[in-house]
Amino acid sequence: MPARSRHAKPKTPTPRLRALAVAATALAGVVAAFVFLQGGGSAEPMSAHDARQTPSARPALADFSMITAIHRGIAARTARQASLAVRAARAARRRHLAALRLARQQAAARQRAAQSPSPSPSSAPPPSGGGDAAHSALGICIRNAEEGGSYAWGPGNGGGAYQFLLGTWETYGGAASEYGVAGPAYQDQIFDNAIAAGGASNWTNYDGC
Repeated sequence: MPARSRHAKPKTPTPRLRALAVAATALAGVVAAFVFLQGGGSAEPMSAHDARQTPSARPALADFSMITAIHRGIAARTARQASLAVRAARAARRRHLAALRLARQQAAARQRAAQSPSPSPSSAPPPSGGGDAAHSALGICIRNAEEGGSYAWGPGNGGGAYQFLLGTWETYGGAASEYGVAGPAYQDQIFDNAIAAGGASNWTNYDGC
């Protein structure tokens, strides 16, 4: 191949390079026009002061305040519901305890009634002192104060409806063999004898009757 001449003319750019140059120039023009339009006709960037003056900050602050108020409302409602639940639980516990106490009292009353012996038909009635003090307001008050109206004998209730001591029982005509087993009529008669003999102070000084 013959050597290239030193004075040979350089080759002109190919058509592809010319097309790339034209495209780059057009793109630069488009970018410049977009920046100009976005800046309101000015290419100067927006300063920080101008950004603070934009109205978009105010809606954001309003949204934050609304979210805070919603959270506070939810917290207050949750606290009220928790307080109501605690009160309801306490009321249910009080009702439960009251029902237990009532059931125990009823069971104790049934037990006392079951332990109360029926009057012995062979028991000789005590001597009568006259009167019917046992069925008067005084007698009813004393029975209620002493043993809640029950005539039962048993542990913790050695004296029957009127809580007689053995000595007082015998003093007013009660037989020692009947002490602890006598029925209601027998106990009432000993009480009548005591009141007729002026022994009301055995109860009135203590029972408030």
